[in-house]
Amino acid sequence: MFLKELWVFNRKAALAFMLFILSWVYINYRQGAVVAPLFQYGMYSGKFFIADTQQVVRLYANNSLVDFTKYSLVERDMMEISLTNYIHQKKVNEVVFNSMKRILSKFAIGRLMHEEDYTNNISDKDFMQWYKRLLEKDLGYPINKLDAYMQKYTWQKDSFVPIDTPSKINCVAVN
Repeated sequence: MFLKELWVFNRKAALAFMLFILSWVYINYRQGAVVAPLFQYGMYSGKFFIADTQQVVRLYANNSLVDFTKYSLVERDMMEISLTNYIHQKKVNEVVFNSMKRILSKFAIGRLMHEEDYTNNISDKDFMQWYKRLLEKDLGYPINKLDAYMQKYTWQKDSFVPIDTPSKINCVAVN
């Protein structure tokens, strides 16, 4: 057994390792959150319900609608999810930092946190340069004009129907 061998080899290291394990178990018990990437049960333990309303990204490259169905799932995810994640992270940077600091402050390690470690400070210009290169690689042609819109859809009688007007995503602009 590993702990027996470690105890014989180095008692201080064995005690430190056991203290780490006990601390990890205690934090998980008290917070109900996984604090280490050892066991991610929380990712799979709940039901996932599809909402009635879905947000859909519409990309227009060189004034033509990009048909995501013509691309592999990986390419489609890179085109669509990269954009939605970039938009989402701009909204949640501060929330993530403050919630993690609140939790970790209870265990006297919150003071070690620095906001810049939890904040993505990439500019719209930097993102667009990267995103344009990604799209040009996946689409297979140079992009001179790029626009993106978000629109809400819902399922009605076995078809996907828009329920509002598209709203332009302002950080996406290549002209």
